[in-house]
Amino acid sequence: MKKTFVLFAFIAAACCVACDPQDKPEEDPGKTLVTVAAENLVVYMPLESTEKAVSVGEGISFAESKGSASFGEGILGQGFVNTTGDNMKQAYLKFNMASANAFKNLQSMTFSCWVKLNEACSKGAIMSINGSGIDWPAFIAYFDNSGTNDEGVKTQQVNGRMVFHDAEGVEQNLWLDTWDPAFAKYGKWFQFAFTYDSASGTWGLYVDGIQVKEASFDPKIVVSNLVTASCNAMYVGGWSTFIEGQSTQDWQSYFAGSIDEIRIYNRVLSATELSTLRAQELAAAVAAAAK
Repeated sequence: MKKTFVLFAFIAAACCVACDPQDKPEEDPGKTLVTVAAENLVVYMPLESTEKAVSVGEGISFAESKGSASFGEGILGQGFVNTTGDNMKQAYLKFNMASANAFKNLQSMTFSCWVKLNEACSKGAIMSINGSGIDWPAFIAYFDNSGTNDEGVKTQQVNGRMVFHDAEGVEQNLWLDTWDPAFAKYGKWFQFAFTYDSASGTWGLYVDGIQVKEASFDPKIVVSNLVTASCNAMYVGGWSTFIEGQSTQDWQSYFAGSIDEIRIYNRVLSATELSTLRAQELAAAVAAAAK
């Protein structure tokens, strides 16, 4: 009996040592807390620094930071910041994108990120991918809330555009917007998301997990068919045609504000999932700030 007790005590002590939390590696809250559709995440850009700008995305690597772009305050750690707040001042991060591997087999999708807008001039591209020999980028998520109404009064809107081009340069795009001032947020972070269902051709626009617009698009598209091997660069904070000198229009310009936590999934996330994603990212941000 005594030998059995000693053996049990030894095993218990060994288990306690093995489970000592001090022996565990430090966890990254940005990876451990954000679990929504983790198996469907094909591109994740935490934008922490030049070394940690991308943690998921086969074939994507950081290339350069240009103009007034910097790695500054984000919703979770660092993020992209246009330090001038001027959409006509050069500010973008460039990423090499080898053979569009991250978008292989991508059909339905969800694009999610966090943005913080400057009221004075808040427009420009959140993310774009270059296209070869076309006037528009092959893929872009665009934001603009600096329009004016018929009386010349500045409108408060949240709108976004997803633009695609096929190999022949045929444009396929959708513009979604909401004129509800409740969704026009300046000087503070909010979640901005698109979804596209390739089976139904339905697009959705979400702000902080709330759907603000839905529309159907025909013909239906397959994203991976439009992002071809000729697309070799991805830009955060800038419209690729503007950057590459194919356009001089100010609405095809740099993003005047901050961007963080870009995620692209290979399926449609529901409103509940987007709300949960938002809550998990906020929890991760709180946990990171407490360290």
